[in-house]
Amino acid sequence: MPDILLAADEPAATTLIHDAETALGVLSRTGASALGPFNVNWNASATVSGGAIDLIAPDIVRIADVRVDYHIGFTVSVDLNNFLPHFCLPQVCIRIPFIGRVCTPRICVDWPTISVPIGFGDFVRFTADFRPVVTLSAGVWKIDIVIVGAPSLQLGAASILLIAAIGAALSLAMLGIPFIGPFLAGAVLAITAFIGVAGATGLLGPILTLFIAGMSFNIYNQPRVFEVLPSGGPVDPPVHINLDAIAASVQSTDKDELVVTVDISP
Repeated sequence: MPDILLAADEPAATTLIHDAETALGVLSRTGASALGPFNVNWNASATVSGGAIDLIAPDIVRIADVRVDYHIGFTVSVDLNNFLPHFCLPQVCIRIPFIGRVCTPRICVDWPTISVPIGFGDFVRFTADFRPVVTLSAGVWKIDIVIVGAPSLQLGAASILLIAAIGAALSLAMLGIPFIGPFLAGAVLAITAFIGVAGATGLLGPILTLFIAGMSFNIYNQPRVFEVLPSGGPVDPPVHINLDAIAASVQSTDKDELVVTVDISP
């Protein structure tokens, strides 16, 4: 029989978890990816909010329809050497009296790499199961709910917008290249159309999954040594108890509740 028992029904658990989402603040990630022949460096930020709570015994906290608002700054680079032929100016040699054979240097064209910045923001929703996890760290008991696996994300509309933004930005940059700009712009538009939604989803999905995989919300913190009564004066010291063990689970009686049990000692 535990010494202390705390219980939160679904409305109370909803308040706890939404407060934990707010406390999580802005998450950030950086990385590099590939999109067809294009190299992509990115930095992303996201916030998490909302969701309907469903407590399922013995240990599942299901959060449905969680919203993730995100913004990603992309730098998309294309090496023109992958599109344009390599060629060198012919070497010309002449023989000069008293000097000998003299040749012009061999000059080869090395095409540049074009990079364009693209900002993109949207939101995605997901539903996932979490489990309560209790830890004692540096003398503080913590209860987190930690995601079980990584849910699938529906990115159809966002992917269409992203591939259109990449195609438009790159083709505009290509138009500025003398003589061959229109050709390169058309080639980029054709490539992005070929990559399509599947390629953009393959770019966005892993980035957003980094925010969700391993996601956890902290819902409880309490020092192991807990002050029950404050000091009443110089000769009346405070009264403390030790929180020896804490456990968290989901229990179903007449209603579903997130239950925390505590064992104490003087």
